[in-house]
This record gives sequence, structure tokens and C-alpha cells, in this order.
Amino acid sequence: MKKTLAALALAGSIALIGSPAVAAEYPALPPQAAVSDGTVGPGEDFVFRGQGFLAGEPLIITVTPGNPPAAGGANIAGGTSFSAKIPVFLAPQTFNTTADAQGAIVFPLSLGEAGTYSITATGTISGVTVGPVTVAVDPTFASNGAPLSNTGGAPLANTGADSGLILWTLVGAGALAAGAASVVVVRRRAKNEVAA
Repeated sequence: MKKTLAALALAGSIALIGSPAVAAEYPALPPQAAVSDGTVGPGEDFVFRGQGFLAGEPLIITVTPGNPPAAGGANIAGGTSFSAKIPVFLAPQTFNTTADAQGAIVFPLSLGEAGTYSITATGTISGVTVGPVTVAVDPTFASNGAPLSNTGGAPLANTGADSGLILWTLVGAGALAAGAASVVVVRRRAKNEVAA
């Protein structure tokens, strides 16, 4: 009975004590980025998500404007009409945030000017960069009857299971199964030695 308890205690301590040290050194999730909506109206809220950073790592989110939409036709005296692109390059905007315990971020954004924007996030300690993710701001998107995003001000609840939690649950279950298997093997050997 003492051997059984010792084996279960060892398996449980390996699963529970060993996991925080590993999680602190390496990102829990693979690097990737996404946005909740790839096309939004001017001033419409959307969410930028990124992962693959160290837990609690300071991050810099960069929003870089691309080309604005082409200018419409203009009339010049004499009735001549022309269409031209007028490239207006604005300076990138940066925002500071911090990764959560899993090395992930959920960052709400709103872009007021029409055009195409690329968004990246960079960890200041790890140097990991995720993105760029492209978002198009279309002035006609919100006005043509397209549904607007959540405007309640509060972000929606995350109801999905966290992949880090699932991973460590499987590791702990595997360690407990290994401990139970070793107990069975030890009991069989002891029973065979007594019988012999």
C-alpha cells in the first residue's frame, strides 16, 4: 500500500510541479495572428488577436496604413475627366500592451480612415513578430446594410477551451496512468516472488 501511494504521489508531483517551470521558459502557443473581421467600416471596432509570446511579455502593436482607395473622376475646365490614384502614406501607429499568461493578446482596434492597413505585434523580450494581418476599411461597408460588429463596448466572453490547459491535462493524465501502470507491475512481481 505504501508503494502504491508513493508511486501515485511521484506521478502527480511530476505532472503538477514540473509544468510551471517549462511553461515559464517557452511560449505555450504557436506564433500566429488574426483579426475578427477583415473588412470594416470607418470607425467600426474589430479585434486583433496574436499568440506565441512569452507569458506577461510587453508587446508593441504596429498599424501600418497602405494605399488609400483611388480618387474618383474629376472635371477640369473644358469637360475633360480623369482618374488618378493619390498615394497618401501616413506614419505607422504603435500601441503597447502585455501578453497574458498563455502568451496571447486580444486587442480591440478602430480605424477611422478608408484604406488598407497591416497589423503586426512584436514581443520586446522574445523578438517574436506575428502578422502582418490585413484589414480593409471600406466607407461603403457599414452603410450598405452589412451587419455591424458588437457595439456593446464589452468584449465577448471566451467560451472555448484553452489549448495550454488541454495539453497539461493530458500530460498529467499520462503521468498518472504511468504511475498506476508501475503500481500494477510492482504488485505482480511481488505476488510472483511470494508464490515462488
